[in-house]
Amino acid sequence: MVIEQLHREIDRDWAKHLRITREILRIPSVSSTGEGIQETADALEKLLKGMGAKTKQFRATSKSHPLVYGHLDVGAKHTGAVYGMYDVQPIGDPEAWEQPPFGATIVKKKPFGEILVNRGVYNSKGALLGSTLAVQTMLDKGELPVNLHFLLEGEEESGGASLPTFVKKNKKLLSDADAGFCFDYSEDSNGQVDIALGIKGCVTFDLIAEGKDRGGPSEGPVHSSVSVILESPVIRLVKALSTLFDENQDPAVDGMNEIVRKPTAQELELTRKLSKRFDMKGYLEECGAKKFKVKGTEEEILRKYLFEPSINIAGLLSGYTEDGYSTILPDKALAKVDIRVVPDLTTEGTRELVRKHLDQRGFTDIKITRYPDYPWSKVPLEADITQAYIKGIKFHGKDPKIWPMMAGSAPMFIFDDILGIPYGGTGLGFGGRAHAPNEFAVVSTMKDFEKSVVSIFCKYDEVASKKPNT
Repeated sequence: MVIEQLHREIDRDWAKHLRITREILRIPSVSSTGEGIQETADALEKLLKGMGAKTKQFRATSKSHPLVYGHLDVGAKHTGAVYGMYDVQPIGDPEAWEQPPFGATIVKKKPFGEILVNRGVYNSKGALLGSTLAVQTMLDKGELPVNLHFLLEGEEESGGASLPTFVKKNKKLLSDADAGFCFDYSEDSNGQVDIALGIKGCVTFDLIAEGKDRGGPSEGPVHSSVSVILESPVIRLVKALSTLFDENQDPAVDGMNEIVRKPTAQELELTRKLSKRFDMKGYLEECGAKKFKVKGTEEEILRKYLFEPSINIAGLLSGYTEDGYSTILPDKALAKVDIRVVPDLTTEGTRELVRKHLDQRGFTDIKITRYPDYPWSKVPLEADITQAYIKGIKFHGKDPKIWPMMAGSAPMFIFDDILGIPYGGTGLGFGGRAHAPNEFAVVSTMKDFEKSVVSIFCKYDEVASKKPNT
């Protein structure tokens, strides 16, 4: 069956697919609280079982969210491992939502036409459901060109252990996978599609200063009048934090920049081409910012964005933070820090650099906690999976923008680092307001997304088999 015929099958199946998508989107699956997580995992497992997949759920610990695993063997020559995430961010302020955050409400909004409003529809539960239902259509017509392992996690937003633990424990089970497949709504407001050849890693931790360690308050906050003779953990932490940055707010951790791998000639050329299509003004508007903290051309800013590490303070917690005023000297201060790491910075090595940096400046009392980390990952432009994604998007008349690296982070290391296989990720589809109130996806592009999933799978079979596909 030709790709166009499968696209017509998507058209015929669309009403059913949209109904199923809305039903599962209405189940909350909040990563931080666990609300609706098990119900969503059960719904996804039921969906996979209905397709004929052998399924199971896996938890790394009793407190972990379940990974939903499924295996489809259609007797194909090649096998793929499909990654998806079903957990979502909290809704935030419910009063800020124009529609119920888990209502999967469809409304009209200029200039998009119909949009579906729901937490997680754009990031990235909607794409998980759409890609799974596109597989269902191919299966129904006997045209799924690859065997599949489904790896659907419920801890992406919280960096849980179920996914990497399962992959490490089941390398033999997954050893027949030739490539990793990730699908997401990847069009911008102008209809341009992004394909990335890599993704930064992320190291997250808390830095904690406590008064009991250096002569400050140790049994709770005290009256601020004693700050003239007692040390402040808040000031201690602020001083420690200030050493991590230079005057441009770039990383100043000893030895970090020396480890960073320089971009290759190919990566620099891809960046140069990308800069010709990079909408600097539009990107600033998406960030809600008036200007970048650095000056330069689009190409220079992109080089910094893609190939340099960053250190961010995501939150500070200490003392009195309510309305009004309270004159206290806090007994503890905490900073939540994330570091985006690039080749060749390792996650553990980066944490050790921070520890050594602080110790050498006398901040041996500052504690460093740890959370699950994501290593960086890369995939070659020449890989079959990369070429399949490019050809799949071009089949829809679009020339994708090739990013040599993405500045965000995701657990793609399960493919190249653990399984030793290349991976790809993109798709048609447009939405917005991820992690914010009124998150949405444009309904018409959700159907386009399913068609692009079909195209990419078919093009992978074509490229991997070195046979033309009609």
